[in-house]
This record gives sequence, C-alpha cells and structure tokens, in this order.
Amino acid sequence: MGKINRSTKPIKMWIDGTAFSIPKFETRTAFNRNLPTNSDSVVTDLNLQQEHNFILTEMDNRFTTSFCLPPVYYVGLNNFPYLSRRKIEVDTRTVIRTPQRDDGSMTISGDCADDVVNARRTVQSIVAEIRNKQPAAQFISIPVNSEEVQRNFQQFKDAILSAGPIEGVEDSVFQSPLKLHLTICVFVLLSPSEKEEAVKALNDCKTEVLDTFLSSETPLKVHVAGIDCMNDNHSKVNVLYANAKIVQDNNEEVLQKLANAISDYFYNRGLLIQYTDNVRLHVTLMNTKYRSKSAQNTPKRSRWPTKRIPFNATSIIEKYKDFYFGEKVLDSIHLSCMSSKGEDGFYAPLSVIRF
Repeated sequence: MGKINRSTKPIKMWIDGTAFSIPKFETRTAFNRNLPTNSDSVVTDLNLQQEHNFILTEMDNRFTTSFCLPPVYYVGLNNFPYLSRRKIEVDTRTVIRTPQRDDGSMTISGDCADDVVNARRTVQSIVAEIRNKQPAAQFISIPVNSEEVQRNFQQFKDAILSAGPIEGVEDSVFQSPLKLHLTICVFVLLSPSEKEEAVKALNDCKTEVLDTFLSSETPLKVHVAGIDCMNDNHSKVNVLYANAKIVQDNNEEVLQKLANAISDYFYNRGLLIQYTDNVRLHVTLMNTKYRSKSAQNTPKRSRWPTKRIPFNATSIIEKYKDFYFGEKVLDSIHLSCMSSKGEDGFYAPLSVIRF
C-alpha cells in the first residue's frame, strides 16, 4: 500500500456555528503577499453574507464581524510564524482584536466591508492551517471487537511473539484486543462547543445517512480477514492492519460506501481533518506508536518527541496475508477520544449511536 491520496476538495471548518469553505494557506507566498483591499467598492451587507456566510454589522460607517474560537487558536494566531496579525491589519486596513479571556470572541473591524471580509478570510485560513497541524484527538469508529475477533487476534499475536525474534516486534506494538476497531475519520475538537457539534452531527448522520444502509432486516456483519501495511516497504513498517468488508446481496462495496458517506457527512459539517475522497478501510493490529518507552530505551520524562522504530513485517505478511480474524455485527458507531479508555476497555466515548 502506498501513501494516502488527499482530497482536492477545499478545506471545510466549523467555526462558531457555521461550516466555512476555507482557502488553503500558502506559506511560500505569505511573507511577500499583500492582501487585497477594496475600499472604493460598495458591497451591501446582504451580498457579503450570501457570498461569505459572515455576519457583518455596521455602526457609524464602520463594519465589524465577530466570532468565537477555542483558546488555542488565539494563541496560535498571535504566534503564527508566516503572517503576523499586524501585517493583516495593515494590508486590509482593519483592526483585529482577540479576547483577553479564553471564552471571548475575536472581532475584526474596518471602514470598508470588503476589507473586513478579506481580513476574516485570511484569519480563518490561518486558523485552518493551525488546526491541521494539531494531532488528531477524536475519531469515528466501528468497533470490531467481537469475542471471535478478539480470540483470533490473540492467537495471531501469540503466534508471532512465540515464533522467534523479528526485528522491531515486541508485545507493546500490538493493539489491545478490546480496542479493535475500524477507523472512519478523525477530528481535532478543541472546545466544548466543537465537541457538542460533533455529537449532534453523529446523531444527525444516523437519520440522514446511516438509516439508508441499515434498512435491511438482516443485520450487517463486518468481516475481518487478511492483513496489509501502510507503506510499500514491508521491512520497515509502522502500521500493520487487517482488511474489513461487509458483504450484502453479493455486494462487497457496502462498507466502503458506508464509510465514505460518514466521512463526507462530517466533512460537510466542517469537522474533519485529513479528509480523503475514499476512506482507507483498516483495523489496526500493530502500530509502533504504541511502543512502550522502556522498549525503545527512551527516558520516561524525555521532553523530545520519540522517533518511531519500525518493524520488519515481511515474514508476518507472507504467513498471515489471508488470516481470518472473524466477524462482528455492525450494531454501533462511536465518536471517541483517542487518549482515553472507557470502562469496557474500548476508547472512551463522547457519543455512541446504536442500531
């Protein structure tokens, strides 16, 4: 498997109640660019709102727009290395104010409506760039941790660990059997309001998208079998995963269509990062991200990011390329936190919809 192909669709981001299409910030031209201003043009508030979805207010011949962001973005804007807030103000002839408190709103004001719009579009482009640099923190998944899948996965793991030394392979790089899941899409939700919107979107997704796939009287079953990796060089692998599919009426594309529909729905709600046109269906079995610090001789309190140590998956893929893990009835979809564990051993949920 090669690298994931990113989508050519524009970035979408949910900001203070609205999903905006946002142009990608180009760091290569940021230092030399002058932002467009149109102080001599006359554009009505209504037309601007229809084109940009911004709410502009006018008072004493001065235009203002305001919106609320998670606190991390205010910090990021003030420290953004490629384009300073002051340069945006100068180029667009606006005044940009961030809140003194974490829970306040940012305001952008100027004498010309177009200038305010240009400044806000630039700010939102920077905010989207900051978001996309953040590590994923939440994700949508389909659990596949049935007793059968857990049992066969444990056999798979035990057989590999008992077969003799394999470069880079040790116990801690294996996924927990209780956490086996199919990843659909990932998020960076940095405030309570963003998390609430994601929960609402999951519930809406069930009604608007999922019910179409779940209309059959026969329960859908996720079939987990065969293994692959995230790169073409099997001797240096960081992620080894199992393949998954749903077969319904001789149609093997059901799971792919379902995953794509969920991903598209959350993309249109402005909540996704790392959007792709076609979701890579994978159940992670081994991941060097899980490797314990003791296994890589890294001090527990090291301040530096740990370099991942890949493993040689050549013999594993050759021997287990068609390994059967089992089936799991599709009975729930989870919105979970990546870094927390729930009482059942699966990832701690923000929300779960059950069928």
